[in-house]
Amino acid sequence: MTLVEMLEKNAKLFPEKTALIYEESKISHRMLYERSNALANFLIGIGLRKGERVGLLLQKTPEAIISFLGVATAGGVVFPIDYNQTLAHIQYILNLTHPSVLIVSGNFQSLLSRLRLPCSDERIIVVGKKSSNRYHAWEAVFAQETFGPPDVKIQDSDIVYLNFTSGTTGVPKGAISTHANIYWNTLSSIQSLKLTHDDVHLCMFPVFGHPHELFARPLYLGGTIVLIDNISPKSIAKSISDHNVTCVMAVASIYENLVRLQESHTFNFSSLRIPESGGMHTNPTLAQKFKDRFKIPIVPVWGSTETTGIALAAPVQGEHKPGSMGKPCPYFEVRIVDENGEELAPNEVGEMVIKGPAVCSGYFGNPEETKKYMKGGWFFTGDFVKKDSEGYFYFAGRKTGMMKVAGLKVFPTEIEDVLSAHPQINEVAVVKVRDHSHGEIPKAVIVLKDGVKISKVDIRKYCEKRISKYKVPRVIEFLSELPKTPGGKILYRKLSSVFEMKRDNVNE
Repeated sequence: MTLVEMLEKNAKLFPEKTALIYEESKISHRMLYERSNALANFLIGIGLRKGERVGLLLQKTPEAIISFLGVATAGGVVFPIDYNQTLAHIQYILNLTHPSVLIVSGNFQSLLSRLRLPCSDERIIVVGKKSSNRYHAWEAVFAQETFGPPDVKIQDSDIVYLNFTSGTTGVPKGAISTHANIYWNTLSSIQSLKLTHDDVHLCMFPVFGHPHELFARPLYLGGTIVLIDNISPKSIAKSISDHNVTCVMAVASIYENLVRLQESHTFNFSSLRIPESGGMHTNPTLAQKFKDRFKIPIVPVWGSTETTGIALAAPVQGEHKPGSMGKPCPYFEVRIVDENGEELAPNEVGEMVIKGPAVCSGYFGNPEETKKYMKGGWFFTGDFVKKDSEGYFYFAGRKTGMMKVAGLKVFPTEIEDVLSAHPQINEVAVVKVRDHSHGEIPKAVIVLKDGVKISKVDIRKYCEKRISKYKVPRVIEFLSELPKTPGGKILYRKLSSVFEMKRDNVNE
């Protein structure tokens, strides 16, 4: 089933039901269908042809959802652009994709004059006040009231969008996603998490990261989406309370912030049943704190750009195994392999590889990276993972994050889990740094709780009682906050600066 078929189905079955809530406005399923059609007709009218790319420079507003679905309805290929990236990063993506059309927030128009644009000004649509008469105003899209579907045949195998990775290991890579990829991941997620037509979804991922996750599940089910472009804990809690949100998708740090929300704030979380934690490891201490505070367990999941969403999930009913990210979701096959691609026995750490109909076929315009990560139908994730005898998977760390301390393997996640349980620590991130004697050593970057003071020596003593001595952080740094993406994900690369080991760092 394509995204276009989902839109049409909901318009027929649930025309007046709310599809999207943003601030004080609501959009019904019929309105979402009609507006998506209107944009599709407008795009075709200004010359968009099937298979051509359309770039989005938009914030998390209804226009972003309508733009994605309108491009899909027109047979185009959409790619959201991370407006937080450097000009060089954005220019690289534009050069690679060569978009036929750009849809841009009025707030980002200043970027356009600093970029070499592959498309003409007459193919730029601006949401908000436009700075050039040659641009099209968003309102003009709907002025002709062409709300019927365009005459474009959309197939499951058609490419619908390019989801760009962050490019932390090199240049950004655009995972090629088809309607079928999104359908199979959506169906898998719905079955794993036991989602229903009545669910109200709040997705905390930014619009340029996994944009289909904002709407694919409720679109398939005929459910409701709540949009907020703010990750403050008060805003999130208020949205859950005001709109009876049942399902939240966020990274672990978002739930950490909700736990720290003062008890004096009275928000009603009784509607919430699926607090889904993905995008980074969910440590057992956080999971327990959240359950104690809100009386509902976090549901850890694992997903990626290349799997078009989650591929593993913890059970939504019954007890969770502490630290586990669950089992493979339906329609995914998951293995743990060694450096030769041979499957490992239970409890051995190796690289996780994944196969299934939701796994993308490769990276747009990048055959080298496709060959590196897509082998024989398997996606090599670059994540080190182990599987226990009962089939539960446990994240150990990124392949690029694993360190060898005097030849011994050390995974940052194990150290982070230990330090996260310390009663005086709010947040922690562990990275590797270079050392003349040991090759690599662990560095812990710690955010303490308000008003707390603790020495580096005491932290090391705490660790020595709980993990092997060679895993104890040799370098410790205190920060007031950890650097994070707009979606709340920790920016490990900003903490991994080269460090020359000095004796006074060890003895502090």
